[in-house]
Amino acid sequence: MTEAVQNNSSALKTKLTFDDVVIKKIVGVVISDSDGILGLSGNLFTDFADRFRDNEDVTKGIGVEVGTKQVAVDVSVICKYDVAISEVFDVTVEKVKEAIKHMTGLELVEFNMNVDDVMTKEQYLEKYRGKDSEENKKDN
Repeated sequence: MTEAVQNNSSALKTKLTFDDVVIKKIVGVVISDSDGILGLSGNLFTDFADRFRDNEDVTKGIGVEVGTKQVAVDVSVICKYDVAISEVFDVTVEKVKEAIKHMTGLELVEFNMNVDDVMTKEQYLEKYRGKDSEENKKDN
């Protein structure tokens, strides 16, 4: 758990803290809405609501370092084939930066994105949807 300390002008001392998983979830939600990114490596974005059911780990593929005022993020993604990945990256960085600042007040100081693969949406669904269905059958 990491903390952001707030100093008030009165004698009251206050402290606001964020677990790493909070930052990871913010990043995961932003990235799941990013055009051009099909998913995080090790995570399935299709059927967004399903990510919050069962034992699915919504933070797979995301690493964070959270300080008292700053955050560093590492993500591994699968991008959609035939998109300008550098443009997708730039837009994603801005969206993640804004979301973290808005929700926590922390400053994003480092964002590293590793592209593990590029696929068409059909290839992605074929490869990962099958695994997702098989894992759900095993769990039930």
